[in-house]
Amino acid sequence: MAKLLSNGWEIYFHPQLFGTQYQELFDRVSNLREKLPESEFKTHPTVKLFAAITVAIETNIPCDPNARHFALTGTLKRYGRVKKMGLPQRYRLFFRAFDTPELKAIVIVWLGFPRKEGAKDDCYQVFTKMVARGTFPDSLDELIAQPETNQDKPE
Repeated sequence: MAKLLSNGWEIYFHPQLFGTQYQELFDRVSNLREKLPESEFKTHPTVKLFAAITVAIETNIPCDPNARHFALTGTLKRYGRVKKMGLPQRYRLFFRAFDTPELKAIVIVWLGFPRKEGAKDDCYQVFTKMVARGTFPDSLDELIAQPETNQDKPE
């Protein structure tokens, strides 16, 4: 599996969830680059989202993935999330850090949208259900393994 390196951390994408989301977003941005004039391209919401996600992955998260502003609580305490930091208001980028003496790795697991507290499709509700179903194994190797089916995509 391909990985990025930043600030001493190996960064991976969950192959089915975030890997697919990121590739689809990259394809949309590439398509917009071909269709739009430069001035419109730079200000397009999809392009801004892609840029914010990329900065979060390459810079913000690896700076300190265990920082309090990323921390989640309760059943999600093993995970972190990015909010704000250039992301549109209702988006959340979820990840898990593995910090051991042998390896420092971050797995970007899912881009959640929308954030609407109390709503059935709130990204925290959906993410909590995915965690409860066991969508994200505890081992790094299993988490980044290429699954054979698409059964664990969010509802």
